[in-house]
Amino acid sequence: MKRFFHLLVGAALVAGYFAASPAHIWEPVPDMEVPAPSTAPEHDHWLTEFASDADTPLVHAPAMVELPDGQLRAFWFAGTREGAADVNIHSAVFDPAAGTWSDEAVVVTREQISDGWGRHVRKLGNAVPVLDDDGRMRLFVVAVSFGGWAASRVVVMESFDQGASWRFDRPLVTSPLLNISTLVKTPPLRYSDGSIGLPVYHEMIGKFGEILRLDANSQVLGRARIGHGRKAIQPLVLVDSPQSAVAFLRNENEPNNGYLFQSVSRDGGWHWDALSYSPLENPSAALGGVAMGPGHWLVVANCNREERDDLCVRETRDGGEQWQTRWVLHDRAEWRDQTLDVDDYGALIQEEMTEGSPVENPQQLLERVIHNKCDKRRGCRFQYDYPYMVRARNGDLHILYTWNKSAIRHAWLKAQGENEVKESLPEGAANNDH
Repeated sequence: MKRFFHLLVGAALVAGYFAASPAHIWEPVPDMEVPAPSTAPEHDHWLTEFASDADTPLVHAPAMVELPDGQLRAFWFAGTREGAADVNIHSAVFDPAAGTWSDEAVVVTREQISDGWGRHVRKLGNAVPVLDDDGRMRLFVVAVSFGGWAASRVVVMESFDQGASWRFDRPLVTSPLLNISTLVKTPPLRYSDGSIGLPVYHEMIGKFGEILRLDANSQVLGRARIGHGRKAIQPLVLVDSPQSAVAFLRNENEPNNGYLFQSVSRDGGWHWDALSYSPLENPSAALGGVAMGPGHWLVVANCNREERDDLCVRETRDGGEQWQTRWVLHDRAEWRDQTLDVDDYGALIQEEMTEGSPVENPQQLLERVIHNKCDKRRGCRFQYDYPYMVRARNGDLHILYTWNKSAIRHAWLKAQGENEVKESLPEGAANNDH
């Protein structure tokens, strides 16, 4: 009976996929907006601090968007544990002039979405923002009414005060049948006609990535599958030209061979090449990145095939033919096969906590890290994952990521030279070399 139910759900999803995707509402494909070319900063002076305040035991999956005044607004989900009923969407604002983050605040709640939607919401997950040209901000939030993440839907919230307050807009209708198993993780891309391309992925029956082209009212104008026949999720799309883009996807195959998938589109994201293995090692973990120019990409991710205990930024200048590790933000590989006890682990964590600006509640944060990352069987482990990367209009690079499941960490690389960085730092700003 259970097998029959899964087959029935699978058939409905397949039927819905094709019913929702007539070619005439996608083609002809408008040009993608290409980010202005920029050179990557040549120095290694990353500034690091915490974006979150240790208000909750667990935080995860940060995302961010640049505001018109150059500040950054970040979002993440937080609560007692992943999937708990008390998980809400939290936010904070980074002021680059002061080099500081505002206090974090709850901006979207499970109850708020439930009331606006008119249906039960069991849990919340990833949230991805986009700032529209008219000043409205949309937030695409993963919401689950029943079951696990495979039964998720994406709802759209909207804000008219740059993300400080939100109201429910609508559910994102991705299929006329069931309309479940859609999740978000990575930044959207923009089209010349004002629509956006939202990278999404599915986890029920099959695991695969897609691009949804949405109009200003968040109506689906078309959808394009990225690859077939592989378990590949959380696509990161980097635009090279008005019609060409590359996608990198997390590899969910079992057993996992330890490399990211990749695919290329040459017609604005409507058709994608068959998935192939990229040369980028990765332990089936999420990634972020930015396009610096045609064939010049930066990808931030875990950069080994086994664990999420490192985090690095890799660079290619020839469209992925050759890659180099440009910056290493974390590397705890030497402790990977050791059983770290709480005392030794705590000392190492405290070293990381002293990097950058002072932590508001250091003891509380340390206790939460130990609770989240230590157990009697395996000892204590390090975890740096779910990075989200943006390039600001002034050329600065910003990365947010989940730090040991307990905090949102910010890494900032200013576009100017290292000496200029040190001279321009406001008093008390984060100051850490890696």
